[in-house]
Amino acid sequence: MSSELEFYTDQDGLPCARGDDERIATYLQTDIQGSPSIAEELIALLENPSFEGDFSGNAHVVDFRANSVAIEATYDEEAPDRVVSREEMLGHVRAWLAFISTPSTPA
Repeated sequence: MSSELEFYTDQDGLPCARGDDERIATYLQTDIQGSPSIAEELIALLENPSFEGDFSGNAHVVDFRANSVAIEATYDEEAPDRVVSREEMLGHVRAWLAFISTPSTPA
């Protein structure tokens, strides 16, 4: 992965992300949240090289392209899209799934 993200649990017990890539961190935190089923669905799409289309969430749309994905903010029309390889996004979502699937204590 090219960007480093840190996952932690806030004082309310909610999973949070921060790091070099704010758009991906925000996407994981706001759209996948603590839902393993959403993470697993996204992983399945990322692993399917023939899938091209959109995956809509709470605050973003992930636009699947041939070798990349674009994360588009639906809450801010002026925010630039964040384009990353499918492989990089897959790594982040897998790491997030592992984090939200492991019981933790608030930071």
